[in-house]
Amino acid sequence: QDGRDVLALVLEGLRKSLMIGIIAGTMTTVIAAVVGSFAAYFGGWVERILMWFTDLFLVLPALLVLAIVTSSLSPGSGGTIVWLIVLLAVFSWMLSARVIRSLTLSIKERDFVRAAKYMGVSGPRIIGRHILPNMATLLIVDATLAIAGTVLAETTLSFLGVGIRPPDTSLGSLIALGQGMAT
Repeated sequence: QDGRDVLALVLEGLRKSLMIGIIAGTMTTVIAAVVGSFAAYFGGWVERILMWFTDLFLVLPALLVLAIVTSSLSPGSGGTIVWLIVLLAVFSWMLSARVIRSLTLSIKERDFVRAAKYMGVSGPRIIGRHILPNMATLLIVDATLAIAGTVLAETTLSFLGVGIRPPDTSLGSLIALGQGMAT
């Protein structure tokens, strides 16, 4: 239709969706690692505040909020993609933060973390040097799943017409275009 190369459109849409997914998925894992590990390591009022924000974001209907916010952005601007990445990262970190928090609670009781604490090493340094490297496998798996989830969320938003909009191309907008051609 219209003499456009469908393969080139699909490759461009895949490139854009994967770029958004990789950046937003990585940001999601970083946010979850920081919030979850800091909440568990410091405990007390820090944990209560961070977990309160986590629970607050969990009860928000993320896809609906994303659709409302992204629909108010001007179409076709490069800023739309940046805002979409930021919003996908902000609304995707909560479950991972809870898992990281629970793992941090068990790691912080190990002898090497206690030894570092008794030696006077600061809390953020212990988290960065001892706790996060010991959960690297979890973080890698979480980042991989977050990338897939953000690609799916971006594709869904673009399919609904509130994510990446023409003249830009995305997997969701191509599916919507194909859906319109089938009827």
